[in-house]
Amino acid sequence: MVDTTWFEDLPEDFEESVRIDREDQSADEKRHRKQAIESYHVTADSQRFLEDFVKRLLGEAEDMRTGSNYWLYGYYGSGKSHLLTVLDGLMDTQWLQDRSDEVWSNLVPNASASGDLDTLRTQWESVHSEYHVIPVSVNLLKYQGQKQRSFSEIVLRHAHQNPILTGVNNGVSTGLSSQLDVAYFEDWYQTTDAWPEREDRAASVVEGVTPDQPRYEWGTDGLWTDVQEFSALSDVVLPKLFEGVTGTRDGYTDLQPSDIDPEEVVSRLETLRQEREAELEQPVKLVLLLDEVSLFIGTDFERLTELQTLAENVDDIGDGDIQLVATAQAKIEDVQPKFAAHGADFSIVKDRFPHRYQLPSKHVGDIAKRRLFQKSETGEDAVRRVLDDADVKPGESLVYNEIKQNTKPPLDAIDDEELVEFYPFLPYHAPLFLEILFNLRREANDPAKSIFSGTARAILALMHGLLDDWVDEGKEDHIVSLVDFFELIEPELREILPQDMRVVEGAEETTGIADEVGDDESELQEFDLDVAKAVLLLQHVHEIVPLNEGNIAVAVMDDLNGQSWISTTNRVEESLDRLQKFIRPTQDESGPRYRFATQEERLIYDETEENEADPDWDDVVDTLDEHLWNRITQDLSLPESVPYGESSDEYPVSYHFGLDGTAFESSIEAEGGLDIDVDVQGVRPDIEPEQTDEDTLYWEIDTDGLQDLRKRMIEWWALRDAIATRDAPPAVERDLEQRANAVRSKLTSAMMSGSYTVKDRTDIGGLSKAIQATVDVAYPDDFHPMMLQVDESRLRELRELDSDAPLPPWARTIQVPSSNQNGGQGKQTIQRNVLSLTGRQLKGRDEGLNMNTVLDGIVEEKPFYDEARPALCAIIWGFCREGRLLPINEDGNTLEDEAVLDLDSLSTTRLKLLPRTNLSKLLEEGGFKETTETVADGLIHLQEANQQIRSKLTGLREDVTLVVDTDVRTDEVAGLLNAFADELAERINTTENRISTVKSQDDGIEEVIDETNEAQEWVEEVTDVWNRRLSTLHQLDAVLTIRNRQFDWVDDDAQASIESRSSAVSSFDGEWWTTDGWSTLSGELVPDLAPELKRSWNAFVDERGLRELVSRIEEHPWILPATDLPAGVHVAFEGEYITPMRHLQQWYETIESAITVLSTDPDSDDIVEITDDVAQLEPLAETIEYSPSELDGRLDELSSIVGDRSPDDVDQIGIVPDDRQKLNRRLERLVEQQDLDIEETDEGVIIR
Repeated sequence: MVDTTWFEDLPEDFEESVRIDREDQSADEKRHRKQAIESYHVTADSQRFLEDFVKRLLGEAEDMRTGSNYWLYGYYGSGKSHLLTVLDGLMDTQWLQDRSDEVWSNLVPNASASGDLDTLRTQWESVHSEYHVIPVSVNLLKYQGQKQRSFSEIVLRHAHQNPILTGVNNGVSTGLSSQLDVAYFEDWYQTTDAWPEREDRAASVVEGVTPDQPRYEWGTDGLWTDVQEFSALSDVVLPKLFEGVTGTRDGYTDLQPSDIDPEEVVSRLETLRQEREAELEQPVKLVLLLDEVSLFIGTDFERLTELQTLAENVDDIGDGDIQLVATAQAKIEDVQPKFAAHGADFSIVKDRFPHRYQLPSKHVGDIAKRRLFQKSETGEDAVRRVLDDADVKPGESLVYNEIKQNTKPPLDAIDDEELVEFYPFLPYHAPLFLEILFNLRREANDPAKSIFSGTARAILALMHGLLDDWVDEGKEDHIVSLVDFFELIEPELREILPQDMRVVEGAEETTGIADEVGDDESELQEFDLDVAKAVLLLQHVHEIVPLNEGNIAVAVMDDLNGQSWISTTNRVEESLDRLQKFIRPTQDESGPRYRFATQEERLIYDETEENEADPDWDDVVDTLDEHLWNRITQDLSLPESVPYGESSDEYPVSYHFGLDGTAFESSIEAEGGLDIDVDVQGVRPDIEPEQTDEDTLYWEIDTDGLQDLRKRMIEWWALRDAIATRDAPPAVERDLEQRANAVRSKLTSAMMSGSYTVKDRTDIGGLSKAIQATVDVAYPDDFHPMMLQVDESRLRELRELDSDAPLPPWARTIQVPSSNQNGGQGKQTIQRNVLSLTGRQLKGRDEGLNMNTVLDGIVEEKPFYDEARPALCAIIWGFCREGRLLPINEDGNTLEDEAVLDLDSLSTTRLKLLPRTNLSKLLEEGGFKETTETVADGLIHLQEANQQIRSKLTGLREDVTLVVDTDVRTDEVAGLLNAFADELAERINTTENRISTVKSQDDGIEEVIDETNEAQEWVEEVTDVWNRRLSTLHQLDAVLTIRNRQFDWVDDDAQASIESRSSAVSSFDGEWWTTDGWSTLSGELVPDLAPELKRSWNAFVDERGLRELVSRIEEHPWILPATDLPAGVHVAFEGEYITPMRHLQQWYETIESAITVLSTDPDSDDIVEITDDVAQLEPLAETIEYSPSELDGRLDELSSIVGDRSPDDVDQIGIVPDDRQKLNRRLERLVEQQDLDIEETDEGVIIR
């Protein structure tokens, strides 16, 4: 049995880590420092550092000119902080007085074992005999994250608190304040006589500013310590004390430098050092110890540069009397790679720290062996006996394989003697644990606060705990395993790796490995939980120990009389299979081979297991079709083409698939390919195969390995279905791909070893023959594969073909009709079939059928034509060219034959069956078709000709109607024009009938051709008559309009002539719009009545002297349009003298203009304009109430009134009494404004 007697000195506990100034330096004679020295193991690396450091203090180093700054680095667990704490004690001259021998003995218990250490001791003692050394130690971890704290401020705070350096150590205070403003005040206050009384004086200040109540009393004892600590107190007390010494507060704020930079700090340290040197009358050396500078710097570039400046000033100002040691976790250039972006020059920083020492963690095992595992003689014998009797030899079975980076002691070999020394641990456990903790610490949210934050003592403390547990259990043939290490640090793992730990332990929302191990219905075992724990830790050192099954076995083995390594490795493989939904293999060669599944992955695999337990074969088949079948068909080597018929020409094949009766969406499409239906049978366990379709190729799979195939399909489908509604993580995608490849491989193999059946043929040998047999069965004689290859480009080739050019070879192959077609009619089965199927649909349908409807009807009868619709269009086009079929649009208009070749326009193209007449000859004789054109071309020309005729007739009728509605004033002329409009309307209806006949291709096409040519001639004739004779009709309308107005200037002779002309026109009923008709009408329009009207008008004018009177009116300045008269011409005056004159002038000019226009050869517009003007006139007596002679007298009267004054010369003019009111208002305003001169005249009064 195991007991503590196996070990010489097994300690009861271990502190986790050692930090410089971890505890109060004054407590219990600096107990922490003593413990650090007692527990430190001087290694070769730390010895080299100490030797160089001591020699440099003595000035005996070979490279004294290189400076006094040290960079001590090593990653977590290397013991650098421990060494710095030891150095803090070894460099404290005052503390070492009377205890140096004791300290050295604690540091080096077996001094005789190393002569080199004796030399180091001698040099160390020389340092303290020649110098008084004062250490200033700073643990920068305390300030991590405090961005407002600088290196300079922190160093100075700690230096001020050192009682030896500051010389302040009495009953009132020990050292200066940590507050810099207080410390600088204290430094000044020491120089005054008031310094010894500082506490009493401070008490007086406090008493003077606090209320006189007991609760505000502040005790005098320890008051100065409170002033040093609390800024609220120092801010009140210190200014008063300063004023008490100087008599003013001026200068108080100048005691502290405005800028505490590295130069100021080092200068301050040097000042303090020199003061102590003068006080002690002995050379003083100052040792500045900074722990964990790299963590303090973090990502702050300014701190890095400040450290550089601090080190520079230590060299320049300290000049060898100040030595600096900084500890870090890495080399200077590795402190923070991000600094490179700031242009950081690390060579300069390295120059400031020329003495760089690395402390590797390789000694942690030696320390553990010496401090924990040191065996007694009894224990050593017992261990040897256990190892000798063990079935499992650690040196053979408990070593890791394929090691990438070894440790010391090595991971892949175990020395028998070392095994005895380390038992129950393996020699490599300490460095392996250290690597694991180091990597785990990097993943912690706050590495500085992690339990794994420090030195090798973290490992020692953990191994001490494991050793205690092993002793308590008492199983001497069981070693400590990685699983035991996991269980010891399990609480910290929950904090650092919460996601992975939830996989191991489970959580409220998900089930973990531990939960299933405890579930009786689960297949997981306790061993699986151990495997998971080992995987969790080993995945963090995969760069050292590959995470393979054999190494996992080594990690979980702890029973030296248990199963062998090979057996355990097999168990690990089985375990990982059971754990596959929790622990997933990875494809990343640079990472660990296994990793823990995420919560999302576990949910996916939970659903996958449910699917596997209850597969839905309908969904399995549908999913296979959607996601995998296209890839499977790529592995089947399906023929891409087969020979067709008697020819050796190969034609492409398109495949459509199904599985056990379920049609797939997946297919292999070949342009113009023969359609082959393939149904794979024998896969589903729930369906009996049926073979009912004669045209389908039934492909029965091989039954060997069928159950495994079905299992693989279910596994693939289950995972595929589980991720159907979510985004799958990459690892799940890889797993799905592996499962898919397994299905793909097994199903392809089963199909290629299967058999084929089509119609009644079962003895088919080979896939190619099976496809050939299916084509022979599925496609009849009235089909050719070339039909599947007809596309828009080939139809375009037909559209561009000249009418007399031969058909291209492919068109002849699919039997497109041609006028020069050769060959026996018995071979035209496709051609006859298409015409027959088309003709049956069109027979009896005068309006025809839509092209798509025709094609659908053909495909309904012959489904194998479904993919050959363009080929059907080509064949129909051939029949159109022969005059058997005719393409028309939805309005019935004939289209060109090529319309049936435009696949995009088939929905608006109709097809009509033509009667068996020789339309071609009729259209040629009628001039509507050339010999090289088709019947459709001729019909289009005929239809277009009639459409043009209709357009001309419609336009001409609209012109005639417009003239009647807007220009004509007399019934006689309107009657002529309305008769012409009626004739045009009748001609338009006749043309519509001809167009309808052309569209319907009814009987009567020959008559339509003749009528169309006749109609074209008639339209040209009447249009010419209309254009030339319209002005004559307008002139006739003007003359008749003058008759209708009953003017008194038209005498009896002129009136009789016009009446005779009116009667002749009214009684005319001929077709005046033709050439002959106009000749007849023009005979009725002789003689011209314009001279007669002119004679009658001149006689009327001369008799009344109108021409002279109008001339006088035109010349008179006062006869103006109403809009041009000044406002001072009032209404009664205008109506009496001006308006009648203006009306006469307008009436005369209108009639004179009309007579002039009718007497010349004017255009129609001029005639229409004067006709409109005349139509608005009344006879002269009705237009003006005065006779011309009376108007002549009034004009004289007007002239006598106005004299030689123009309208603009007269302010106001009017007739009394009608205009009296307006005149009076104007007179009143004039009287008010100025004196007036009144002159009486015969005609009235003149006021000036």
